[in-house]
Amino acid sequence: MNFDLNEDQALLKASVERFVADRYGGDIERRRGYLRQASGFSPDNWRILAELGVLALPFAEHDGGLGGGPVELMTVAEVLGDGLVVEPWLTGSVLAGSLIADAGSPGQKAAWLPAVIDGRARIALAQAEHDGRYALDFAATSVRNGRLTGRKTFALGAPGADALIVTARDDDGVGLYLVRTDAGGIDVRPYRLADGSLAGEVALREAAAEPLPGGMAALAAATLRTILAACGELVGLAGLLHRTTVEYARTRRQFGVPIGSFQSLQHRMVDDYAALEQARSMSYRAALLPTAQQVAGAKAFVSEAATRIAHSAVQIHGGMGMTDELLVGHALKRVMLLARLFGDASTQLRAFAKAA
Repeated sequence: MNFDLNEDQALLKASVERFVADRYGGDIERRRGYLRQASGFSPDNWRILAELGVLALPFAEHDGGLGGGPVELMTVAEVLGDGLVVEPWLTGSVLAGSLIADAGSPGQKAAWLPAVIDGRARIALAQAEHDGRYALDFAATSVRNGRLTGRKTFALGAPGADALIVTARDDDGVGLYLVRTDAGGIDVRPYRLADGSLAGEVALREAAAEPLPGGMAALAAATLRTILAACGELVGLAGLLHRTTVEYARTRRQFGVPIGSFQSLQHRMVDDYAALEQARSMSYRAALLPTAQQVAGAKAFVSEAATRIAHSAVQIHGGMGMTDELLVGHALKRVMLLARLFGDASTQLRAFAKAA
């Protein structure tokens, strides 16, 4: 297969790379500052991403977006992963935001999409429950007469969001519902995840909600798209980890020589490089053929490859690799989160076998 980017894709990648260089530049203190903000990221960076069209990328042109396909999403996600960007593009735009486009009514689209695309509003998905593990269609949360009651956990980006898309069960099954966070009957308790990003525990007590007509079919499609983009971010993170580790091995000296001259470390870094290139190939192959089977297979492989590369980076850096003083520790934590998003490697392999 030809994995070369066309001219438009290359220009898109270059613009996001400039954003990463200007706003992050490998500066861990700057990244910490973004995470410490009340929203868990930089509102200024979010505005810049909107101006660059990155927030509009997942949306079709007739919805006011740029109509980016799987390859464009993968390309942007890889650059953002390589830059350790904290802005919630993956969960805010690719997942929850695009669910409005896929599942919303014409009125809901008109009310929300322009604000989501230009960065004035954020939407988050509240689907997971404590007893549901990775099942998308598990919902103890119930809806009666347009009112939601129940609890959700691991709602990524929910703190500070303007609305939540909630899965809930009625007499006909599980559906999607839109809930404004400024309405009564909803409480979002924020907490930090391992990578420093914000998630929320959501309590719903007779909260007013609007049904999203697209339902669970739209959620399945949005989840597939998000998993694919997560593979791209994992590849970017793995590339950052490997590049940083190779450079460290060239400069760190022990017994009077660089540790990169030790044959055992050379073998490990070569193996990690091979795993990185295989992960990138698997991701772009899935982007060119984004079926449920291909995406599940890519997620299983890329998650394990990125985790292995992250562990190697920590081990070669020694004790400092586990601290927040180096990019390595931050990247490892992000890899840990993404590797389990919507299913760990074992879950994805079962989905691959089921789809085969």
